[in-house]
Parts: sequence; structure tokens; C-alpha cells
Amino acid sequence: MKLNNKTIRNYLVYSSGIFLLTIPVFYFVLRSVLLDAVDKSLRSQFHEIREKVGDIHSEDELSAWSRLDKDIRLLPADQDAPDEIYTIDRYNKRHHESEPYREMAGGITVDGKKYKLIISSSLIENEDLLGSILILQITVLLVLIGGMMWINQKMSRRLWQPFYVALRNMQQFELNKQVDRPFQQSSTDEFDQLNKAIAHLFSRSYQVFLQQKEFTENAAHEMQTPLAIFQSKLELLMQTSPLHQEQAQLINALDTTNRRLIKLNKSLLLLTKIENHQYKTTDQVNILSLCEKLIDQMGILAESREITIRTDYNANFMVDVNGVLIDILIGNLLSNAIRHNVDKGEIVIATEKNALTISNTGGDTPLQPDKIFHRFHKQARLPGNEDSTGLGLAIVKNICTLYHYTIDYSFGNGFHSFRIGFDGRSAAIPPSYRIQA
Repeated sequence: MKLNNKTIRNYLVYSSGIFLLTIPVFYFVLRSVLLDAVDKSLRSQFHEIREKVGDIHSEDELSAWSRLDKDIRLLPADQDAPDEIYTIDRYNKRHHESEPYREMAGGITVDGKKYKLIISSSLIENEDLLGSILILQITVLLVLIGGMMWINQKMSRRLWQPFYVALRNMQQFELNKQVDRPFQQSSTDEFDQLNKAIAHLFSRSYQVFLQQKEFTENAAHEMQTPLAIFQSKLELLMQTSPLHQEQAQLINALDTTNRRLIKLNKSLLLLTKIENHQYKTTDQVNILSLCEKLIDQMGILAESREITIRTDYNANFMVDVNGVLIDILIGNLLSNAIRHNVDKGEIVIATEKNALTISNTGGDTPLQPDKIFHRFHKQARLPGNEDSTGLGLAIVKNICTLYHYTIDYSFGNGFHSFRIGFDGRSAAIPPSYRIQA
């Protein structure tokens, strides 16, 4: 939910709470005031009648007097009745409905006889007045709340517009591109400071990116030269004679270590270039054709270990991707499937709609899905890991992240399977293939 909507929601909740609280309070207070006014009128009228009733000296005169006002009634009483005020409903024959009345009753004595005097006052007019006032108040409150919400929303949109412009600039910012993005000027100090801070952050981040890129390129270039020289010297040293067995073993160990350093240097440089988005060009690549090419290139390595490579192509599709990166992506998976396989094992390359799965036989225990894509992670005691840099699957993961592909791992029926979803959607990996004798 947007910040502006949250603010308006809080105002609305508060206003609604006040609205729901004040309406009944106002109703009961106003009703109490009106009843108090009616009660005062009834008491005044009752005491006035009680003072003047002494001038009446006969029942006939009293009966005639009581009929003059329909709101005054006299009832015979055996004893003095206490003064009391109460509300009662009476049926109105003219309107065919019950109407509320406020009555005051008390005892009086006329010519030595006791009577109960009842004075009534209709509350229907008060109820109508109370209803009209309530409707007016509700209308005013609704108009007030609605007006406040509308004004607040209009003002908030205009007030927060610089923030949304700054947010959009941050969302569109690309580290490898220096683009001057315009910020909306604001009279609000906080937004003006925010714009300056973000602009400075953009500029500083780009400068740091350039420095990191330059350092990586220089380091990789400077390391390649001495490593290549060292490798050539080792090769020359291998050709010298006489060469004792102990010396040969030491030179061979140095050669293995240097080759691993060269491979590690190239892998780290590749990872850095991927993370810096330096592979911008894209091509239309046919996945089936690429798989066949890589199978031909690595077929000799598989044959040396009597590993069978089978294909199960159920779909043929093209992807828009950098040709070098997709070659590395599938090549690393296929290379791992060969290196970490067992002798006389099997590899199955299968395609489905917008997905490629590479499965291979190997160890009897599954890999650790939460760690296999981490840099320098190696499965302990796994065949083929002796000269591994631990960066192959990290490179695969970075390429998938760059192009929003998904990469999933599963283990079943003795097969380790990696599935690439080129449409960005994960799915269950098809059942693994059984090894055929």
C-alpha cells in the first residue's frame, strides 16, 4: 500500500471513529437537554395549576375546567399522590400510531376531595427536531470528512510527487550506465535533501563501479602474463635432461597448480564481467544445435571414461542470449556431468518447452541445494573435485540470474539433475532415466 494511501487510511479511521462516537453522544445530550426543557415547562405549569385550583369550589366547575385542555386530566384519588415525571406512549387515532408523551402527575385537593392531576406534553415535535438536527449534523460531518479527504489526497499527491520521481529514478538506475536523471524541484527541504543525496549516491556508485571494473581488468591482465610465463618455463623445464624422478614429480605438481591458477583467474574474471553486465550483445541461439555442438566437443572426454550420452529432445526452441554466456552455461553443466560421473555412467540431455535438463549418474547421496551454487563450494570426497575451482555452478547461477532464468537441482533414481527454465518459471524435474545395461 502506498504511503499516501496509508496516511489517508489513518485519517479515515480516526474520522470514522470520531464520527461514530460523537453522533450517539450528541443525540443523547441533545435529547437530555430537550427533555429537561419539557420537564421545566411541566413543573411550572403544574405548580401554576396547583396554586389556582383553590378558586374552584364545585365538581361541576372542576370538570368543566379540566375539559378545556386535553393535555390536563383529573382523576379521583384515595390519597395524596407523589409528584413524578415520566415518559409514556399513547396511541394517536388521527395518525394511527403511538406517540411519545412526557407527563407529570401529582396530587391536589379541591373542595376537600383528593384528585390526581396529570399534565401531558407531546414529544413528537421534539423528536422531529432532534431527528432534523441529527441529519444536519451527519450531513455536515460527512461533507467535512469528505472534503478533508479530498483536499488531503490532492495535496499529498502534489506534495509527494518529488518523492515518486526520486523513487522512479532509483528503480531505473543501472550501475554500469551513467545517465543524468532529472529530479523534480521541491520547496520541501527534506525532499530537496533527498534528491541531492540520491544524485550523489548515483554518481559515487558509478565511480566506484568504474574503479572496480578497472581494477578487475588490470588485475586479470597482470596476472595472466606472469602465469603464462611461469607455465612456459615449466614446460621448458620438463624438457631438460637429465631429470630425476623427484624433480619430475615436483615440476608436475607445480604445473597442475599453475594450470588451476590460470583456470581460477579466468573464472573470477568471467564472474566479474557477468556481474558488471559487460555482456550486452544478444543472439538468437538454437538450444538443440548448441547441445549437439557441445556433445561433439566433449565426446572424447566422455568416451575416455566410457560414459554414454543420450538425448531426449521433446522441444526445439530459440532463446535471445549472449552466445558466449549460453555456451558457458550449458558447457559448465555438461562438463560437470562428465567430471563428476562414474566410469561407464550415463548422461541424459532432455528438452521440453522452454526448458533444458541435464542429468547424470554419480554419487549415491544428493548434493546440498542451498550451497551448490555458492562460490568455492565443493562436495566433500566427490570424484572429479580434485582440480575443481568451485566456481562452475556459481557462474551458471550468475548467468541464469542475469537473464532471469531458473536453475533447479534434484536427485532421484541415482541421477543428479539440473533443469534450466528459460521462461523464468520453475517446474518439477521430469523423472530421472534409469541406466540401461
